[in-house]
Amino acid sequence: MSGSRQTIDDSILQAAATWVARLQSDDATEVDRQAFERWVGQHPDHQRAYDELRALWGDLGDVPIPEGRLGELRAQSRRRVGGFVGLCLAAGVAILSLTTPYGDRWRADYYTGVGEIRRITLEDGTEVDLNTDTALVVHYGQDRRTVQLLRGEAFFAVAKNPSRPFVVEDGALSAMALGTRYSVGTAGADRAAGVQVEEGRVEVEAAGQKAVLGAGEAATIDKQGRISLSKVDVAAGTAWRDGKLVFSRRPLRDVLATLERYRRGRILLIDEAAGALEVSGIFDLHDTDDALRVLEASLPLRVIRLSGLMVVVQSR
Repeated sequence: MSGSRQTIDDSILQAAATWVARLQSDDATEVDRQAFERWVGQHPDHQRAYDELRALWGDLGDVPIPEGRLGELRAQSRRRVGGFVGLCLAAGVAILSLTTPYGDRWRADYYTGVGEIRRITLEDGTEVDLNTDTALVVHYGQDRRTVQLLRGEAFFAVAKNPSRPFVVEDGALSAMALGTRYSVGTAGADRAAGVQVEEGRVEVEAAGQKAVLGAGEAATIDKQGRISLSKVDVAAGTAWRDGKLVFSRRPLRDVLATLERYRRGRILLIDEAAGALEVSGIFDLHDTDDALRVLEASLPLRVIRLSGLMVVVQSR
């Protein structure tokens, strides 16, 4: 978004975001368009704000808002949005969700799509569960078995072979199994790279540091490569293997970030107060829409579906 956003009043940007959404709706009328023209004529910043937000929306390929959403947007425009950038960013960041990580998938020996969970068996009998949007490459040599995790997260039930160590690498860390069951996740926009051990031991190395983890322990790697160790509920953290997402007193912002990994498009939280709400529950990762409905019904939230690719969440 250009620097002009800083010179336009927040309330004008809120109104412009609503107008962009309204005019893209399937049930927009001529009366709506006439009302928009009157609004544009009221102040020069109205046109500037609309043009900027409309340009972002245009990058989505003119994705329409589902029929019936106009009424909700009209009601929404009469209430405080709670963050003027909300709907604006919803259009902009959703562009990123339209780009599939084909590069990693092209290089991979095995991969999963968004929302897909897959189990594979490697040539030595090691079983690997691939989480959503995961890609990996397998390199088996005479004296070493190496898996390069390109993206995402995977759980490894390693076939024991002391003469051929089993190592998972992702560019930030190396995790060598000492006869074990463990998961490795790459860093993402909302999470750090990490390792969780269910059984046995794993030697983790990052930026010249080493640590040996036992069952129920985890290592998190920050952006500087520092290793942080902690005790974790591995069963809950790897419940995705059984199609479930388990949360225990987790901030809503973290829960929404996790749900977003299992669906196409973006979930945009525009309200810090809502983001701090605690969530405990078990959700079906194959039905994130149902999870959003449950969250909306059980917490003081409003969930607004602007299109199949964009969901906005704010306090009610």
